[in-house]
Amino acid sequence: MKNAKIIRESVNGMEAVYMIAKSGQVSFTIIPARAGKLFFDIINPDPLVQISCTGDATSIGFAAGETRHNSAMTMAMKYVSQDVRQSSKGKVIITTVEGVQGIRVRHVVIAPHNCRGVRVYTDVCNQSDFDITLEAISSVNISGITPYTDDVGRDRLMLHRFRSRWSAEGRHEVRSIEDLLLEPSWANFGVRCEKFGSVGSMPVRGYFPFAAVEDKEVGVIWGLSCACSSSWQIEAVRIDKRLSISAGLADYEFGHWRKTLKSGDEFVTPEVYVTAGRCDFAGICDRLLDVQRDKLLREQRVTSLPAIFNEYCTTWGKPSEKVIGRLLNVINGKDFEYFVIDAGWYADFVKGWQDNMGEWDVALDLFPDGIKKAVDMIEDAGMKAGIWFELEVVGAVSDMANDTAHLLTRDGKVIISGTRRFWDMRSEWVTEYLSKKVIDFLNENGFKYIKIDYNDTIGIGCDGAESPGEGLRACVNATKDFYRRIRDNVPDIAIEVCSSGGHRLEPGFMELADYVSFSDAHEEKEIPVIAADLQNLVLTQKSQIWAVLRKDDELKRIAYSVCAGMYGVLCISGDVCDLAADKWQFALNGVSFYKKVSPIIITGRTERFGHFQNSNRELKDYQATVRYGRDGKALVIVHSFDHEGTQKITIPLMGEFRIADKFETGDHKVTIAGSELTMEFEETFDALALLLDCD
Repeated sequence: MKNAKIIRESVNGMEAVYMIAKSGQVSFTIIPARAGKLFFDIINPDPLVQISCTGDATSIGFAAGETRHNSAMTMAMKYVSQDVRQSSKGKVIITTVEGVQGIRVRHVVIAPHNCRGVRVYTDVCNQSDFDITLEAISSVNISGITPYTDDVGRDRLMLHRFRSRWSAEGRHEVRSIEDLLLEPSWANFGVRCEKFGSVGSMPVRGYFPFAAVEDKEVGVIWGLSCACSSSWQIEAVRIDKRLSISAGLADYEFGHWRKTLKSGDEFVTPEVYVTAGRCDFAGICDRLLDVQRDKLLREQRVTSLPAIFNEYCTTWGKPSEKVIGRLLNVINGKDFEYFVIDAGWYADFVKGWQDNMGEWDVALDLFPDGIKKAVDMIEDAGMKAGIWFELEVVGAVSDMANDTAHLLTRDGKVIISGTRRFWDMRSEWVTEYLSKKVIDFLNENGFKYIKIDYNDTIGIGCDGAESPGEGLRACVNATKDFYRRIRDNVPDIAIEVCSSGGHRLEPGFMELADYVSFSDAHEEKEIPVIAADLQNLVLTQKSQIWAVLRKDDELKRIAYSVCAGMYGVLCISGDVCDLAADKWQFALNGVSFYKKVSPIIITGRTERFGHFQNSNRELKDYQATVRYGRDGKALVIVHSFDHEGTQKITIPLMGEFRIADKFETGDHKVTIAGSELTMEFEETFDALALLLDCD
């Protein structure tokens, strides 16, 4: 952009770059510090705030119905000021722009101390004398990708995403910009837009709110993660030589979102975490996780991880005082910190448990002495007691299903998804009701752990606001406020966020959690693949992974399950009462090994080896990871999948190590020669874990 004013601000080993055109339009990008020759002079302005309202003109080039990018309202926003300050949060850059409609917008960049990413959001204020109805507003728009060439950058830009389905979370996808038809046309006309996201109250359904753009020629990657717990969108847009990528709330076309601002009203968007680095793809993911690390509560800055026992895959929704007593006889004194009573503790003899959420009365046929007796038993066994709730929903057969005055509606009709209705979490009555049923219940019975599940979505949104999407946003934010209320009012509580496994694995929900359910793939062979994929998106100290043990399991299957659990927080379940003594002892050896290596799980960085699995349901060859800790130690996890004959695996190591400890069954002929680790697997679907120390 010739003759533009360029402002470059240092932020956490990067530079935030603002280009102010003569017209007053201002754009934003971020680059690694000292990352090579730049061609800012040929970049056209692509405004840092993408905003549109009812009645606004879309961009020329057939954009209507696809994107509001560079709408008339956006292009009318002009630079007003920039304020750079230091605060307790870190460096803060506030860039203010204003449009002819009397809308003033602040684009805020926060660079936390000791972090390799930044947090970006937008604050909109209506300074006019009339109402404005927003239909699109970005949290961030990174433009000018790539600034490292003076041409269109053909065959050098790749878009990375993570797809997600139930029990198949976190599948990495990478496609070239050309493959996505995002290269400019012959006339630089016609908007190119790749728009993706999630609509509803399960924000990780279809995609994770993540995107990265890689310039292969210079080895620079731009990455972002959207901390939006309701409907969200990401757009990769191209009109001329340079690509832009924006993220934030889903707009009107995509997510049915409108928000009316009266004169003097303000609206703040969700945060987006942003980074740029000269690194590999795993490195850019780790840089984004830095922002999640920065947001950890004081009590979450741990140096070791717990082992958790959850009885769900033991009883499948039929817990009882009697069964818990049997389990405690086996688990007592065996290195478990938490014992979680999962779904079904409230089951009605006639109504059952799967569709009876809402009343939350203890089933006295299951717990004849009350659930406090079970909590006391768990504590006497040296563990903290946990309990399952799906507090936002009302089951079809619950008496509360008739309380339509406090249930979410759309177009005046109660929203029914499968067999679930949904509380209106914005309602004071609902908040007080749940405070008694959940918070008082936790305190009265001495629970120190709550697993909060959520097993369906309300879809596009609900009544009670200017649009279904805004109703959804407000309701989900009220849910998150209730999570905070639990933490504030239950001493020493640990919160697990679950949503049919991994449907809420986005930063906004994850920052409220001590632990998050990685998936509902309870005892499937693809668990190590999903768990390893999620190390790119979820802090390992929060990613809780099932290791379900069955009485008929061979030792190699127990090794397979327990080793998979070492990709995060190990959660044991299954037939522990019926395991043969040697099998149970072998599993406990795995728990002890996990506790020993947990500091590496928390602080390490993973290198991954093995072929990409085209099918999670038909795994072939092997998967191996080396997680390097900060103290010269490393954790190696290897899973052998379907193969023929003896499988010999060789893994390069970053330095010279010796084997300090191992968890395996049989002899895999593990050796280290120089900086190469070699092992053999005679059988399929076997696994091992190694603790390495500096030689």
